Amino acid sequence: MVKAFSASLSERMGRVKESVTIKLNALANELKQKGVDVINLTAGEPDFSAPEPAKKAVIEAVNQNLSHYTPAPGVMPLRDAVAAKTNRQQPDLSEPWTGKNVVVTNGAKHALYNSFLAILNPEDEVIIPAPYWLSYPEMVKLCDGTPVVVETKFEDQFKLTSEWLESMITDRSRAVILNSPGNPTGSVYGKEDFEALAKVVRKHPNLWVVSDEIYDRISFEDSGFVSFLSVAPDLQDRVITINGLSKSGAMTGWRLGWAVGRGDLIAAMSKLQGQTTSNVNVLAQEAAIAALKMPESEFQSQIEAYKKRKDLALAILRKNGKLEIGVPKGAFYLFVGIGAFCAAGEDSVGFAERLLEEKKVTVVPGTPFGAPKFVRISFATDERSLQRGCERIIEFLEGHEGDTKHDSTTE
Repeated sequence: MVKAFSASLSERMGRVKESVTIKLNALANELKQKGVDVINLTAGEPDFSAPEPAKKAVIEAVNQNLSHYTPAPGVMPLRDAVAAKTNRQQPDLSEPWTGKNVVVTNGAKHALYNSFLAILNPEDEVIIPAPYWLSYPEMVKLCDGTPVVVETKFEDQFKLTSEWLESMITDRSRAVILNSPGNPTGSVYGKEDFEALAKVVRKHPNLWVVSDEIYDRISFEDSGFVSFLSVAPDLQDRVITINGLSKSGAMTGWRLGWAVGRGDLIAAMSKLQGQTTSNVNVLAQEAAIAALKMPESEFQSQIEAYKKRKDLALAILRKNGKLEIGVPKGAFYLFVGIGAFCAAGEDSVGFAERLLEEKKVTVVPGTPFGAPKFVRISFATDERSLQRGCERIIEFLEGHEGDTKHDSTTE
């Protein structure tokens, strides 16, 4: 029996769900600690070490006694370095970004949340293409906004089309979220994709674009990464670029992200930060400055490793012709349709639970991503674990080939 308290929690907390990825990753690690041979394919976390220059910068900062408060939006050398990086990715802006257009945050997740706090009024709508990163709608709800989910199609590589965007815009629409390379699908928007979406955005002057570019470096396209503002520089005043070092720099635990945008937005976000977290850890800031000075060639080996792992996982999973498998163009996830193996009335949560119980492999159900008949498989892990995990998945599927009353509908 749940004890009743007179001092209750806010209604807001009742609207927010727990992060499934964090929960499943913790469960897998807990089982491992108990000696269970669990293969964890859930975590959106590179298994590479942080860059050596970043480590050395932290040691030097400690030796220099850098242990005091910094300005809430971050030290200016770091903000300048972020502006320079963003300008390289958005080269045609009429007014290039400066450090004053940057706020450094406790990870890109923090940058997203503060962005929504800064731009949303109660009941403002935020258009979110599905499948989506599961924290987007929860953040919007925490900021008293209304998530408006737009279903995308497997055959469109799960990318939002201009027609769908136009059809979803109302008088309450305040922002649209674009994520490329994308989590959980691995989809990548190209120049033509963004040009089509930009034409729609231009017709709606009250609409912000929140461009989540946290996986920018992890792109498998020959054309490379495309930033939204590189295609539509005239929309500079209505775009918030979100990025950080968690994914592309293998620095997840350092909690270093940022937002880049027009001056009044950054001032508002800095004010929010000043009243909540204050500055990001000063040692992480020094590490980030060092990491941002590194040439892109220093990270090429990581990209090649991700490509090799992607191809390894695809080769194994394609042995079962009933799986719906798209080829990721970026990030480090496979988003796999498992509808043919779901029992009647079962979604990917039930599938993932059975897989864990029978084969001791954890994957992330697509249900909290807005795709109930898909699962996300991370290949940000070592090749041996990835191979064994995918082989166990195939064994699991083969063991259920004869089952009846499957729900083959994919969403």
